[in-house]
Amino acid sequence: MRDDTGKISGILVFELNWLGDIIFSFPLLRVLSKSFPEARITCAVVKRYAELLERNPWVHSVVVVPERMGILSLPRIVGFVRRIRKENYDMCFFLKPSRTKGMMAAAAGIPVRIGHSGKKASLTMSVEVPSGTAHRADQILALAGALGVEKADGTYEYFLSPGDRSEADRILTRAGSAGNLRRVALNPGGNWAAKRWPEERFVELGSMILDAFNDVEIVVTGSPADRCLANSVAGRIGTERCFSAAGKTGMNSLAAVFAGCVLAVSADSGPLHLASAVGVPTIGIFGPTSPEITGQRGRGMNVVIRKPVDCHVPCYVETCDKENVCMKAIEARDVFKAAAKILSGENKSK
Repeated sequence: MRDDTGKISGILVFELNWLGDIIFSFPLLRVLSKSFPEARITCAVVKRYAELLERNPWVHSVVVVPERMGILSLPRIVGFVRRIRKENYDMCFFLKPSRTKGMMAAAAGIPVRIGHSGKKASLTMSVEVPSGTAHRADQILALAGALGVEKADGTYEYFLSPGDRSEADRILTRAGSAGNLRRVALNPGGNWAAKRWPEERFVELGSMILDAFNDVEIVVTGSPADRCLANSVAGRIGTERCFSAAGKTGMNSLAAVFAGCVLAVSADSGPLHLASAVGVPTIGIFGPTSPEITGQRGRGMNVVIRKPVDCHVPCYVETCDKENVCMKAIEARDVFKAAAKILSGENKSK
């Protein structure tokens, strides 16, 4: 897809496999779009997250990449390579080192293959990962250094259509929203058990918010896997002003649900970043992970709450053998204090 003048006309980006990580890649997509305004940018992503890129103005198309790379997936891998080979991409980016994806890109005849130092198989340009506690979005953005971009905006944003907002309204109405109250989202789930704030703390926080603010309702959000947890939180809060929408939304309608809220509260998770990306004020509850590395980067107000504990944090362990002391150290009143400032309009800065 390189045109007659030698300009880059086709770029393939091998995306990451998790919601938050894909959102962290948006600053790089923005840089690529601005650096190569005439290029067609395609993202290769696993099927379950393809929807995240549908509304992105810096992405022209999305192709589904095989999620599993074993021998049983060989026919899908071959089909994928044939498909991208037909597009004649000029360059591609690997947001995470992968020998298999590197070989796929090489087999597809992509001449410029850029990725981080590490699994260097099939790379033509290698970029060092920033040292220290660089934010994950900045680590990904560093790949633009191969194009001569030394510094760029590391914030992320998410785009919605009117249809997404209408769908969110329908979901919320069916779930129990009164429709005339300010809405707060509580997201108690998370793909790591160690990152989750205890269920009872969400129940206590929700009750405190509803007792203090009569013009507020609470929607409990989550994936289909979080449905039981979300229903339990909403049931234990026990009021018509609290209801669950967990498992009832897609990616875009969940983003639209967040966009209609005045506050979203979550532990470090993909939904936290989705809420931040649409610009809603967020409170992120951090324990085993570092807000310096995976904190919110949206353009709205972003508050981080964590407590010092006698434990080695951040540790990034998925299963804690110390009873999640870092998350349990954060009391409901700690989060309510921050939430009350936002809901009262006391905190106007990011």
